[in-house]
Amino acid sequence: MLASAVLSGIVSNITGGIFYSGYLVEYGITIIKIGILTFIPFIATGFSLLSPIILERIQKRRWVLATSRAASYAIRILGMILLPIIVKSDSGRNIGFAIIVFTASAISSLFSSGYSVWHINFLPESMRADYFNVSSAIANFIVGMVTLMGAFITDALAGSEHRIQIITILYIAGFIFALLDVFVLSIPKEYEYEHTSSKPRLIDTILFAFKQKKFILTMYIMFGYTFAANLTASVINVHLLQNIKVSYTFVTLINASYFIFFILFGAMAKKMITRFAWFKTFAFAIFPLFPSYILYAMVDSVNYHWLMIIVRLSQHFFSVMIAITYANFPYINLPPGDRTNYMSFYVVFINLAALLAMLLGTGFVGWFGERNINFLGKQIGSIQILMLVTGLLLGLLSLVVLRLIPRITPDKND
Repeated sequence: MLASAVLSGIVSNITGGIFYSGYLVEYGITIIKIGILTFIPFIATGFSLLSPIILERIQKRRWVLATSRAASYAIRILGMILLPIIVKSDSGRNIGFAIIVFTASAISSLFSSGYSVWHINFLPESMRADYFNVSSAIANFIVGMVTLMGAFITDALAGSEHRIQIITILYIAGFIFALLDVFVLSIPKEYEYEHTSSKPRLIDTILFAFKQKKFILTMYIMFGYTFAANLTASVINVHLLQNIKVSYTFVTLINASYFIFFILFGAMAKKMITRFAWFKTFAFAIFPLFPSYILYAMVDSVNYHWLMIIVRLSQHFFSVMIAITYANFPYINLPPGDRTNYMSFYVVFINLAALLAMLLGTGFVGWFGERNINFLGKQIGSIQILMLVTGLLLGLLSLVVLRLIPRITPDKND
């Protein structure tokens, strides 16, 4: 599981994020179209509803899951490389990129919940805080170093026709890491899966979840956080590259420093979880993001060298507690039986939050256009406005979580 966290992190960072945005920009894809491509995977997660119907009929799922994961990686990564070579028109590339992203995401959505149900057997409650802390630190360190090397090379070739070739090479490397990820995920032993219904039904995925009050309330919390966190997700990287004029190296260096915060503050996060439990620690951690997003909205091409560093490093600090607690939320109130149904609901529900956020964020940027408003004496545009909304929503969510704690805390005998 730890090896997969590292490998999948490397894959997602060198074939996604700022490299993904930069790759599309190099081919002339506009910010709105990049936003659309970014939220297409979340539309495809609707196929997760069909996952229990397929997987609950299969007792030994190892090779089905491995084949589907490899196919998803191949379509997404190799397809992104080959399409621009084969298709030369802008409209054809736009449509082709959309088809590739949707197909790969649909395949992943059909089967990915099977891994969670399979591997949760190796992660008992008593060790989750330690595991999420250590795995996040190690994964972020290795991922950060690999991504940083790619960023250095990409920035060194700024303005050169070779930049797109370097990003393409990173994609090829990403595919190799992806195949290794498929391999290591297939190693653990499979145990028997528990069922309460002999004939899986599509409606069960929804009905089972809403019948479990603590589970569904936990999902509401995750929905709220995911929605707020993704309001700028489809446009932020293009904003940083084109409007703020930051370099790949600058952004990647900040992101790569995340692992240091896990090393320095992971033990503190664990102590807070031991003292305050999972939900209260999460609430305490997300509230300070409110002022951090206000400062983020004030970042521009003049002050980003110092202000963006302050903002992002402060967010790293609080994100240690957020990442560790949030990673355990799907399992805190997870019922023992029919877990494929519950995990499929979780995947669809949380990705629906991300989809709605990206749709709203991208749509708002397109509608608002190049206009600006005055905020604290500074002219800010659509993306900065979304940052302010993100901060406000996270602050409100913190208060909601604190109110819900008596209703979502697991019973001692759960």
